[in-house]
Amino acid sequence: MSLRLTVISVLLSLILVSLAIAQEADRKQREAQAKQLVAEGRVLEKQEKLAEARDKYVDAEGILPTGDALGGIRRIDDAEKQKVEALLGQARNLYDQGKYADSAQLLQQALDLQPADAALEYDLVLCDRKLGERANAALHIDEAIAMLPDAKERAKLLQERSDIVMGAADPPTAGDAKKNLAAFNASFLQEDLDPGDPKAEGGSICSQAVTLSSQLPADPAVAFNAAKCAEEDARPSDAAERLADYARLAPNALDLAEAQLEQKSLTALAALPGDQGQLVRQHYATAARYLDYRRYDRATSEYEAAEQARPDYADTQWHLALLYEAFGNVAKARDHFTLFEKLGPDQDEKSEAEAHLSNLEGRRELYDDSVGDAQDVLSELLLSSLGVSSEGTKHKTKLTRQQSRYASQRYKNETRATEKFPAPYVQRELLRARADLDAAAEVFPLGAAANEMLALIDLQGNDWPGAFRNFDAVASQNLPVSFYAQANSGHDKTVRAVKIEIGANTVRIVYLSAYDSKKQVSVAPARPAGDDGLGNLVISNAQEVDANAESLIIQPAELKGIQTDKNFVVLKLAKDEIYLAPLDMLSDVPFEGSASRTFGNEYTRLFVRYLGYEDAKLGKEGMTTGEKVKLGFQIAQIGASVGLTVATMGAGAPAAYGAALRTAELANALTVLHGIGEGTKVIQLASAGARVAEDLQTSAATLERTTNDQRAVISGLAFKVIPEEAPTPKFRDKL
Repeated sequence: MSLRLTVISVLLSLILVSLAIAQEADRKQREAQAKQLVAEGRVLEKQEKLAEARDKYVDAEGILPTGDALGGIRRIDDAEKQKVEALLGQARNLYDQGKYADSAQLLQQALDLQPADAALEYDLVLCDRKLGERANAALHIDEAIAMLPDAKERAKLLQERSDIVMGAADPPTAGDAKKNLAAFNASFLQEDLDPGDPKAEGGSICSQAVTLSSQLPADPAVAFNAAKCAEEDARPSDAAERLADYARLAPNALDLAEAQLEQKSLTALAALPGDQGQLVRQHYATAARYLDYRRYDRATSEYEAAEQARPDYADTQWHLALLYEAFGNVAKARDHFTLFEKLGPDQDEKSEAEAHLSNLEGRRELYDDSVGDAQDVLSELLLSSLGVSSEGTKHKTKLTRQQSRYASQRYKNETRATEKFPAPYVQRELLRARADLDAAAEVFPLGAAANEMLALIDLQGNDWPGAFRNFDAVASQNLPVSFYAQANSGHDKTVRAVKIEIGANTVRIVYLSAYDSKKQVSVAPARPAGDDGLGNLVISNAQEVDANAESLIIQPAELKGIQTDKNFVVLKLAKDEIYLAPLDMLSDVPFEGSASRTFGNEYTRLFVRYLGYEDAKLGKEGMTTGEKVKLGFQIAQIGASVGLTVATMGAGAPAAYGAALRTAELANALTVLHGIGEGTKVIQLASAGARVAEDLQTSAATLERTTNDQRAVISGLAFKVIPEEAPTPKFRDKL
């Protein structure tokens, strides 16, 4: 027996030695690859090919983090920052001299180097307005708004945006009207109601809109908002009249064509006779309210009910066709477009339907290819960051001195189980994935797979409004919304990488890997976590949920509570508590204080919004007295980290405002793209639109038509923020 144990011991030792030798050989190989990439980066840097050099350094960091690669990235970032500052100074001087086109050219060059700069975008707005390019100005102000973290600054720019879209207006200077106008804007920008909320049925915003209509009959934004309220109150005739007022009061509005098309549709709806016509109008009004709150499934059901009430009404087929097209359901979209053509619309409308029908399959192929490319990028990042790709290999994330000294043991254990790529590498790869997903969303804006991955990217960029917008599209197709985390429980101290799937009726925790903190090794679950090791990153329909994966399913009745505890989301069960530490690949999550609770609260809100768990307990987001005295390293750190990720990934605009760039504006972006010099970057949407047009082998005009059609149905009429005073444009160095 002793000899047998000795042999086993020797064999185990030999295996460990072999593993150590293999790991060392792998390390040396990666070290050599990283050194080669750094050397290539230095050559490119000397040639002043800074973008190419940065890519080499970032690639090196992705293989093996080194001081040389990180130093190269910092040098290039500093050089680009200095160039941007110089270009901005020159642009300001040219603007002051009245040379607006020359100023805009330099600002575009600065945006090439530093695309996520709200001040540069805003200064381009000023140039565009001086040059009479209002459509281009609207695009750039949207970009600036989306990047601003400060709510007050966003509100000011939203008012200026309305002024740009409608053309100059004369806001009230004093009195009750001015106060009521300010109150309306504040209410609109703060509210994001669910249709189940009784307040959603009516009224505070529309009550204020009615008051403003009597006080400010000559304000085009007031007329437009009154039209929206009339539409949602099943009064299409009144809505059409108010849109006619809008066209009269703002004859040069950028959205005039869309408003007139909506007016035509509302007039036809109002003319439907009898009880059936009234029933259709009621379903349309309810659908409009659901679209406001991004409940696309319920809106679709309302249009289907309208179809049952009046099968021969062509406009209903049009709405259903566009909604199904936006979802990416090509078969149903084709059926409804075909029915629309048969119901006898005029030749222009038939031509519009044919534009959609002609490339449905091409759109599907482009969507699938773009989603697949993005999935490859995100899968690599997630598998590595969660420690799944390092199963069987020793690894642990190094804690900072503050984390080691002050953080809880639970925080330390869950952080050590994570294996992060360097932040510059993650940023670049996330932006690459987003470019693919932007292209996918251009053709199917409500596609579940694209929206799910866009939401995951938004989570990494701390863009919560953006994440909710995208998750809403996923949830509207009866699919769970998901995020990734490290987890352990009160009874089982093992740290597990998990995927959290939040459905309408269940929470499912899919186990991806288990981390042994003593051996510092991740171990695969007993049953594979989906086909990709991530519990299936993309779930396009309910049948694709991997029921065989090792998981825990929790019914709402089993939950005794959900709460934020520092940066953790805690699921309380009858006999256990599960602590979830959401994955943040771009920065170190704060372990205590206000920033920590704010981070945890956002994930807790996912359970409130999508599971409907109303008794969740959020952490206090303001600082306690002790925290005000001891601001601490971690609060400063998360502030810097959030600032970095907001600048690079994009901050979210208020939920009431919606997406930074509506698909209706794609035509303007494409026009700008074709009208500028070779190699100049406009904005990401324009690039995505150009790529889609090229890949589909269609014209920009056709793409404009189809995306405008989708936007009109998905968004419908959207409230306008009303200018409270005449804008005072001012060239900005910072915003």
